[in-house]
Amino acid sequence: MKSGALSRLAPYLGKFKGRLTLAIITAIIGTIFTILTPRIMGYATTILFEGVKDKKWLDAGAPAFTLGGFAVNKVYAIILVLLATLILTLLAWVFSMIANATLAAVSAGVVKQLRKDIQAKMHRMKLDYYDTRTNGEILSVITNDVNAVNLLLGQCFYQIITQIITAVGILIMLFSINLWLALIAVAVVPLTLLAAGGVMKASSINFSKQQDLLGDLNGYVEESYNGQNVITSFNYQERAKSKFTKMNEELRDKSFKAEANAGYVLPITQMVNGIGVAISALVGCILALRGIIPIGNVQAALQYTENFQQPFTSFAEMAGQISSASAATKRIFELLDAEEEIPDPADGKVPTKTDGSVDFKHVQFGYVPGKLLMTDVNVHVEPGQKIAIVGPTGAGKTTLINLLMRFYEINGGEIWVDGVNSKEMTRAELRKHFGMVLQDTWLFEGTIKDNLKYSTSREVTDEEIEEATKSVCADTFIHTMPGGYNMMLSKGAENISQGQRQLLTIARAIIADPEIMILDEATSNVDAHTEQIIQKAMATLMKGRTSFVIAHRLSTIRDAAVILYMENGDIKEVGDHDTLMKLNGKYATLYNSQFG
Repeated sequence: MKSGALSRLAPYLGKFKGRLTLAIITAIIGTIFTILTPRIMGYATTILFEGVKDKKWLDAGAPAFTLGGFAVNKVYAIILVLLATLILTLLAWVFSMIANATLAAVSAGVVKQLRKDIQAKMHRMKLDYYDTRTNGEILSVITNDVNAVNLLLGQCFYQIITQIITAVGILIMLFSINLWLALIAVAVVPLTLLAAGGVMKASSINFSKQQDLLGDLNGYVEESYNGQNVITSFNYQERAKSKFTKMNEELRDKSFKAEANAGYVLPITQMVNGIGVAISALVGCILALRGIIPIGNVQAALQYTENFQQPFTSFAEMAGQISSASAATKRIFELLDAEEEIPDPADGKVPTKTDGSVDFKHVQFGYVPGKLLMTDVNVHVEPGQKIAIVGPTGAGKTTLINLLMRFYEINGGEIWVDGVNSKEMTRAELRKHFGMVLQDTWLFEGTIKDNLKYSTSREVTDEEIEEATKSVCADTFIHTMPGGYNMMLSKGAENISQGQRQLLTIARAIIADPEIMILDEATSNVDAHTEQIIQKAMATLMKGRTSFVIAHRLSTIRDAAVILYMENGDIKEVGDHDTLMKLNGKYATLYNSQFG
């Protein structure tokens, strides 16, 4: 098995040492029994040949009972040999079954642990990992790449063990029969490897590229599926098809080359092996005619010579699968090795008061090391205040919220929530104090009730759910739906309107009952009437809570206690609406551009 990426699987296999040891031992025993069979069968051939040749047994002094012209003792010998062959074959089958079943259990256990580690890793990684990769690429690692490892462990690993033992065992048997016949078999091996070597290398390269292209294609398919409305709106269907066809054809070409090259290996090795068997037959017959070795040993040697190439042929055939698994393993561990969030403190602090106070103290942040966007952000938020964050697209409004939630780590300064430095709290504790209603609603495939209960781990009664939905005017439309609160939402909740989805997310936030709310342009995707309904729902949501509101429609945040105007990633102006209008600066210019 290749070193490098595949060696990273060793710790996973180490967790199944007992089963792995059992699988290896049973595989070895089963293979040994298989190797012994031709030698035993050779004895039967020798006995049969001597019985036919030795006519004197029937002419003089032959036992009274004969069978088929053979003395009884010879018949018994053949029966015993055949019986021994049958027993060896059955034992080989039993031990091989045990080895295969055990390795299947090991493979399933390793793959289960890999998926578990990947799932856990997904929740510890920094958000920039997701920012630089498509969902399809990540899903390809979890599905295609993990399946490639499963195939390696479930099938190839057994073949590797048995073929190594087969090669060693056959070599021992050949040397025990005759030195020259053994040397002929050994001489054929480098010829086989030399003939198949170039093909194996090409196959390995193509299998690796195939795995990468498969991830790219999955990413594009997932992207196209999610953006189908946009593709249709801009009449991009033909270009989308063309791009998919190009990627699909490239994947087909690499897959064809990989499989074709792998397919060339067997004919090449069979041809070289056939030459070796022919030479062994010639030499064996000469040795038998000269009486150097029994005829049965010639038969056994020929069978061993033919079988001796099988391990090397198998390794050549498995080269593609091993290369594919190696590339897959590399991608898996690239994910598992990705940079993680800073670990939570061992003894995270818990705020003694939960009034919703927030303080940014000399905060610095930049996505790229050495290039700060925020250089010295200082904001004090009193409990219950409404803070509006405004500015042009790309100003850093959402970034400020991401820092507040510790989705990204600040480069300098401190952020305090409820009187505690956010870095001294666990992320779970910190985020428990926040509720979020985003511009892009997210509802999962399940009942309306399950989606509403998603925001909290505590038990929520039906009365609490109905109270929350009534407070945001969502109860009315829910009762008009088939099944009411038990209505099944489709993937992405496409079977209800955008406004209805937004009302459900607001009700979900109310059920969580946090002291701080974050609202990110929650009404930008709805019509004017629905916007009024949502604005009332949001007013209910923000009542008595500290609120951070990201808004492009400045009319909705005139009543904010503090308005933060952001530009180029930093806060440029701070104050309430009247103060900033009197300042006649950037905020006033933006406001007048909407209402002037």
